[in-house]
Parts: sequence; structure tokens; C-alpha cells
Amino acid sequence: MTLLEPSRTGHRAEAADHDGLVYAAARRLLDQTTSTAGDLESRADAYGAAVDEAIREVNRSLVDVDGDLIAETEREGLRERVVARLAGLGTLAVLLADDAIEDITCNGCDVVWVTRADGSKAQVGPVASSDAELIAAVQMLAAGAGLSDTERRFDRAAPALDLQLPDGSRLHAVRDVAHRPSVSIRRHRLTEASLDQLQAGGMFSRDIAELLKAAVAAKLNIIIAGPMAAGKTTLLRALAGLLDYSERIVTIEDAYELGLHTDSRHGNVVAMQARPANIEGAGEVSAWDLFHEALRMRPDRVLVGEVRGPEVAVMLDAMSTGTDGSMSTIHTSSSAGVFRKIKTHARKPPAGLDPEATADLIGGSLDLVVQIALRGGRRWVSSIREVVGSEGSMVASNELYAPDAAAQTAVFATPVSAARAERLAEHGWRPPGSPARRW
Repeated sequence: MTLLEPSRTGHRAEAADHDGLVYAAARRLLDQTTSTAGDLESRADAYGAAVDEAIREVNRSLVDVDGDLIAETEREGLRERVVARLAGLGTLAVLLADDAIEDITCNGCDVVWVTRADGSKAQVGPVASSDAELIAAVQMLAAGAGLSDTERRFDRAAPALDLQLPDGSRLHAVRDVAHRPSVSIRRHRLTEASLDQLQAGGMFSRDIAELLKAAVAAKLNIIIAGPMAAGKTTLLRALAGLLDYSERIVTIEDAYELGLHTDSRHGNVVAMQARPANIEGAGEVSAWDLFHEALRMRPDRVLVGEVRGPEVAVMLDAMSTGTDGSMSTIHTSSSAGVFRKIKTHARKPPAGLDPEATADLIGGSLDLVVQIALRGGRRWVSSIREVVGSEGSMVASNELYAPDAAAQTAVFATPVSAARAERLAEHGWRPPGSPARRW
């Protein structure tokens, strides 16, 4: 008997729900096997083999009823989604397939919230039948299971997890240290966004776009700041998208998120990821360690997904010793607050720098701070600050563009210093109001 029967009206069978058909067939095939027990890798292989056979079986059935076959271009994504469902991801796999969803948070298996692209939030149904099943699903992702290129533990000895999902989303999970297992997934819809696209979307004005283009070309060192989910990574990717295909880029992250090594605009990328210690407390590779390795790789630029610790001191040192054009992100609520945040991070071991030493590093290495604001789901560049030096523990800076909160935009406030204006002018930039401005 075939999986599908012709409709009573004689019309072509509707076969739009390929996911459901393949899942049902794969589930039946697995139930017919003796066992899918064993380690996670063995189970993942069994799931993948069952899905491959199910796709062939469904297509044979669709031929019999003149249905729409599963195309080659559809198979990879379909296979991934169905394997996820078989592995216990259940409704979570369905949410991950919804392009309109930006964030997923699970406080246990049944208290699940999503944030959509327009900023609206909604509570949705359970993603698993129990907390234990939710933990098993995350363990499947942590161990790889054909869904991730990163194998990481998620158990009582390693109760926190950060990793990148196959679609580029970033997953964070904790267990045992919270009242229920918590899973947070941050999705990036604009993985190859251009600066022009962000400008057209209202993130910043043409003046700011021109300044940023020239700043990247002039190899100024830039930090992008803002609150969580403000679009810092998206803007960093867009700026990186301005680079020549041949530029050697080294990226350093706690968990892969930038994804420049998979970006079609870049051909010479080394993507590095910090590694936590194992259960015996050995094997840790910190972002601090990776910075030192990166400087030996002859990079044209070093990009950091986010600085959140003492590695900021190494980043600033790298910026001041030849690897100009570096970019990074940091969590702050104002452009002026970036300097305080950097000083706080730099005081932590193993850097242990006092505020005066850190201010000196900032003044001699960092060029621009680009602040992003987030309000009501709208993301916009609210401030651009130029670093002009330091005195004692204080960093001297000029706010080139200041926030106009009512209009949710940044407006021209102070001219760029003469030295940097000359560097920017070499790459076609002209001050606001200049008749010679062109792009």
C-alpha cells in the first residue's frame, strides 16, 4: 500500500506537507528496526538513514498519485528538520523553521516564548513532553548528532552550554543551576546583510553609511556597542561585507556566531572558537589564548564577536601593534559607557590593567565607537563617538553623531578630527555639507 491515495475528485494529490509525510515514514521505519539505542552518534546515524529512506519512499508514493515530488534543493533542509524531530526536538524544530521568529526562550519544556521580527512577543505551546526530553534534545545538539559541527557536553558536570545551530542561530542552555532547564535561542535573519540594506531599512542615515564605508576602507578600529538583541552582530557582518574577498580575516568568539567563514563574500577566513575546560578541569582554550594565536596567523584584520572579559586588553594591544581595521562588539547602553566597560573588563585577571593603562591603550588604538539603540523592536544607530586620546584614567572623545531620541536617529554633532578626516578623505569621504561629497 502506498503512503498516499489519489483524491476522490481525481485532482493531483496535495503533498505540501513533505515534513509530515517524511517524519511519519521515518518514524515507522525506525519502529521496525530492532533498536535505536546506543550513544548519541549511533542514534543520529540511524535517524539520518531512516530519513533518507523515508524521502525515497515518499517520492515513490508521490509518483503513484501524480503528486509534487520532494526536490533535490529541498532535501537538505527537510532532512535536517525531520532528524531534529526524531531526535526529540519536536515543536522546537518547527519554531526554528519559522523565519519570522528571532528569539526562542524555554523556561522548562512548557513555558515557551518567542519574539518575532516586529518585536512582538507571544507564548507558544510546549516544545517537549517533559523537562527530561528537553534536556535530551539539547544533549543531542551538544553532541553533534549530525546537526552541529561542535561537540560539547551538557550534563550535571557541565550544566551550561553555548553553541551554534546549523542555521547559524546561537543556543544557550543551563540545567541543574536553574529551577528548570532553560534554553535561549538567538536567531540572525540577516546573515549576509549589506550596509546599503541596513541603511534602506532605516538603521542609519546616508551620512552615517558613508562615514562607516570610509572608516572600514581606511582600516579604522571600530567597536559596535548596544544592548542585547540590538543588531550589533548584524552590523559587524555588514561592515565586514565591505572587505575585499581576499583579505585574511581571523574571527574569535565564545561560540560561533559571526559566520564569516560561511559568508560568500569572504574567501580567506580563519574562524576560531574558545573551548571550556573538560570535566577534569583541563583543556580550556580562552579567547585570551586565541588572540595570541591569531596574531601569528598574519591576519589583515582580527574580528571579535563580542568582548566580555580580560581579552579586551589583548584586542586593544593588537589594534595598536599593526592589525588595524579590527572590529568587535560589546554590551553597553551608551557610547560613552564603552570606555568604562572596557576598563572593568581589563582589570580582570589575567590582564589586571589599572584604569590609567587601559585608558592609554584605548586612546592609542581605538578609533570609533558605534552605538545602537533598541526601542519597540526598532534598531537604529544612536551615536558615533571618535576617540581622540587619553589623559590619566580618562579617555578623550568627540561625539560625531548624537542621538535624537524623538526621531530615533543620530544627527551630526561634531566634525571629525583633522587627522582622521584626512585618512577618511583618502577613501572618498567628505564632511557633511561638503559639495564635493560623492559615492
